[in-house]
Amino acid sequence: MDIRIEWFDGKYPSFNVALASAPGKQEFLTVKGCRIVDGSKGQFVSWPATKNEKTGKYWNHVWANDAFAEAVLKAAQESMPKPQGRRQQQADDMDSSVPF
Repeated sequence: MDIRIEWFDGKYPSFNVALASAPGKQEFLTVKGCRIVDGSKGQFVSWPATKNEKTGKYWNHVWANDAFAEAVLKAAQESMPKPQGRRQQQADDMDSSVPF
């Protein structure tokens, strides 16, 4: 099975998980709106869910066993875009203008 991750920027970065039978094959399933969350036991994949307004509980739209969730987490971590903010670029520009 081929797991492909597509990241989306934003206040809360998220990603889609596309599954294909083999590399180069067309996807047969896409799960949209996943996130990586830091929990008390480490990072995990937060699958799409809806909050019940009356009870305040979240209801998952997707369930994955531990092995699959771990494979998705690893693929997402490996493909996570590196932050490239203006702040770092400005700091690099300031350092290059120092005469000594």
